[in-house]
Amino acid sequence: MTQMHNAIPDIPDALETTLWQLLSDGKRYKEYDLLKTLVEFGFEQFTPSLEPLELFRSHFLLFHLLYRLQDKWQQEQKGILAIHSLEIRLLSTKQTSTTDIASLADFGETPAEVKAYYLDYSTFLETQEQEVIELLDSFWNSFGERPAQHTINISKEESITILQINGHLSAEQINRQFRKLSQVHHPDKGGDADTFRKLCEARDRLKMEV
Repeated sequence: MTQMHNAIPDIPDALETTLWQLLSDGKRYKEYDLLKTLVEFGFEQFTPSLEPLELFRSHFLLFHLLYRLQDKWQQEQKGILAIHSLEIRLLSTKQTSTTDIASLADFGETPAEVKAYYLDYSTFLETQEQEVIELLDSFWNSFGERPAQHTINISKEESITILQINGHLSAEQINRQFRKLSQVHHPDKGGDADTFRKLCEARDRLKMEV
């Protein structure tokens, strides 16, 4: 990879202006909602996708830029940008007390190592599709973990209906449908926790069949 490809591009002025317009009044956004809003403003690079690699790129690019703006806006004393998939918002430096700043975790501030991950632009350039699929599977699976003694009380037929699977049953199809429906029903996306739990159980039940 050439040095030019490794170079971190400047933040587009139009994008920074739009993000400032959206966040400067203190409005709170979930990541998915902010992605959709940016698309409405003409930034199609952030179009949410069901394809793992495209989904990762949209997510990573947004967070990479937000963390850079976090440092920039704080240095310019414009505000303190709190970043989390559940809540992205700008806190006023004038109205934010020392206690508030110390408690930024309550507003969605992420650990320093997570920030370092997103600021590493080479991750965005070098991550390949299989790595992304494994990363997403690991992420979604973490929400579906249960004690070893837990019994899955759901039938194969019901699981197929829940995951909306047609045709031949395969591990690839199970994972694809699970990821697709998770984008709608995961609590982080505004979905119902019980529905998402059923998705997890249906996935686990069908994986016993392949």
